[in-house]
Amino acid sequence: MTKNIFFFIFVFLFFSKKVTSQTKRLDSINLEKINFFKNTNTDSLFFYCNKLEKSNNICKKLEAQTGRSYGYYREKKYVEAEKIAAKVIYKVDSINKLLNKTCLLNRKITALNRLFWIKKNQEKYEEAYTILIKQENLTINHPVKDQLNYRNKLGLKLSKAVIKNKLGMHHEAKVLLLNSISEIKNPFLKNLQKDNFFIQWQANLYNSLGNTYISLNNKALNTNSILLDSAAYYYNKAYKASKLLTPIHKDSEIFYNFRKTDVLMAKKQYKEAIKLINNYKNICNGYNYKHREFFQKSICFHNLNVSDSAIFYASKIIKDKKYCKTSRLITMYDILSNQYNKIQKIDSAYKYSKLNLKQYNLARENKDKAFNLFYNNSFNKAKQLNIELKKTEANKQLKLIIYFFILLLTITALIFFLFRKEKRKKEKLITKINNQKPFETEKKEYNIDEVLECKILDKIKDINTNLEFLSSNFSVSTISESLNTNSTYVSFIFNKHHQESFKQYFTRLKIDYIIEKLKNDKKYRKYSIQGLAQEVGYTNASAFSRAFKKQTGITPSSFLKTLE
Repeated sequence: MTKNIFFFIFVFLFFSKKVTSQTKRLDSINLEKINFFKNTNTDSLFFYCNKLEKSNNICKKLEAQTGRSYGYYREKKYVEAEKIAAKVIYKVDSINKLLNKTCLLNRKITALNRLFWIKKNQEKYEEAYTILIKQENLTINHPVKDQLNYRNKLGLKLSKAVIKNKLGMHHEAKVLLLNSISEIKNPFLKNLQKDNFFIQWQANLYNSLGNTYISLNNKALNTNSILLDSAAYYYNKAYKASKLLTPIHKDSEIFYNFRKTDVLMAKKQYKEAIKLINNYKNICNGYNYKHREFFQKSICFHNLNVSDSAIFYASKIIKDKKYCKTSRLITMYDILSNQYNKIQKIDSAYKYSKLNLKQYNLARENKDKAFNLFYNNSFNKAKQLNIELKKTEANKQLKLIIYFFILLLTITALIFFLFRKEKRKKEKLITKINNQKPFETEKKEYNIDEVLECKILDKIKDINTNLEFLSSNFSVSTISESLNTNSTYVSFIFNKHHQESFKQYFTRLKIDYIIEKLKNDKKYRKYSIQGLAQEVGYTNASAFSRAFKKQTGITPSSFLKTLE
């Protein structure tokens, strides 16, 4: 009898172990299939997600759900993707206190990453950066420092660069991305060289660098061939990297052609760009490219002064609510207002001009909130640093707190002052537009403003050529007084053609000028900080040092040491 009992127990344990082993193997197969079909076939991706969701393993269930969220994200169904990602986070927070599994923590990090990219693509930069802060805290404080954790850190660097680019901090984004390239040769990643995640990360890194160089070119007064050649170079590297994916991303070729077209447009080669756009239909591989086609064609035809085509494609874009982001609305409204004015349809021109200003203010407000959040996060980290220092350096704590507090308050006050000033200018312009007289009067004033606009832009070009901005008396009034107009209008015209304020733009030119002199002419390295400041029109060495550090990340003194 006793022997029979032992026999049955043995048989039960044997088959239980066998079933568990088979279940794990099945889960592993389904997960492999999910990763295989992620970028090739959404229907197959969802099919295997359904299978994996039936697993008895909670981590595998959640992995299936994050896979489904990614599938909806690829289809641009952001609402569905966000709901699933948020549900995963809620589940992890509910059960991880009881189970305390690192795999659950990894699922939460993945879900936060998906939410970040959803909010970024929706141009909700404040929400995106808030999510990025949470993701960063979880990743840095993760109890297991393995290759997955390292991969997550690489992803964070890329996400930070993307946000910095969206906030107009293109130079900082470039530095971060170029530094990240060095990670490719890190010995710690030797076993990941052929891993799909690592390959995709390289491709995304190169594409982000290409986007950064395009943005830097757009900020320049004239087309910069070096910047655009760099953009084309990194886009090509990204395309080559994407070919190493197993399986190959089915949309990689058309995405590459989108970016090639962007480079041609930045080079103002609009006819060549249209030829490339017309070839999208031959390489689309099922991808819905029409929105990108209409957007790029509207810009090309606008710059080629083909009014009917520019209006046709711009009108299609603004009707497409699913894909038309705020930034694209601004571009399309600008094209429509200018083209309708050109063909003497002043009522339509006026309508889209007002819509453009409204969207511009909404976009600026969104970026302003994200920009302030960026500095608030730095402030919180500074306070945390002070708490840690208190344990070992109690004597210095008060000084450090005061230093960080004053520094960050100064930055916050400066940003607040600039944003308020910019907002008041725009409010005055909107009031002016709303109070304009009937259409005949509007037509005459609009034409005069257009002529004056050309004069202002020509004057800015002359200032850049003759280095007039280096004068200590140079300001927006310099232009307005020379053209017998008002400073508010000059600022508005400047903001219309640039993605930064008048002051930010010429401050950057001043710092770039003195950096170039320090690099190429050794006599400038003997100057005092006050002397360097006076060279670019600063009467106050402290103000110069603050501007220098804000742009480069280091003080003039530290920069001089790097040249030694």
